[in-house]
Amino acid sequence: MKMPEKEEEYELMPLSPLRKLEKRVSQLESSSGVDVKEFFHELVDIVKMNQQLVDELVKANDALRVELSRLPGRIEEMTKNLSELISFIKAAATEEIAPVGTESLKPLTEKIDKMVEFNKKLVESNEAVTSLLESIERKLRPVMPVRKPMLPPKPMLVK
Repeated sequence: MKMPEKEEEYELMPLSPLRKLEKRVSQLESSSGVDVKEFFHELVDIVKMNQQLVDELVKANDALRVELSRLPGRIEEMTKNLSELISFIKAAATEEIAPVGTESLKPLTEKIDKMVEFNKKLVESNEAVTSLLESIERKLRPVMPVRKPMLPPKPMLVK
């Protein structure tokens, strides 16, 4: 027995439906009343405007990141300065309390203690703000989707 040679598959397809489709497409192209060049020109303009918006958003995002990165350092510096001020106040209070007596300066020491507690709370809130800013920075890192610009419709040219 002889093995048959490799058979090729083929399909017969009538050309008349394809010819009808070609005619229909050419009719639609010629009778649509839309200037294809103008349409593509407007489309390119929209794409350019979209790219400009994206560029501006990227610049604004970078500027915001720079400012946010500076903020924790400034908060830390302010906290150090407050701690230094409190230590000076405490040192001055202890020097004045010793010769005069503790009973006469008790309201002052209570106020200083309240200030110390307030500054501790301030440090905690500053740390909370710092962590919030870090989470905001993490959320800003992914590029946000840009919406399409709203343009007024241009009148269509009818031929």
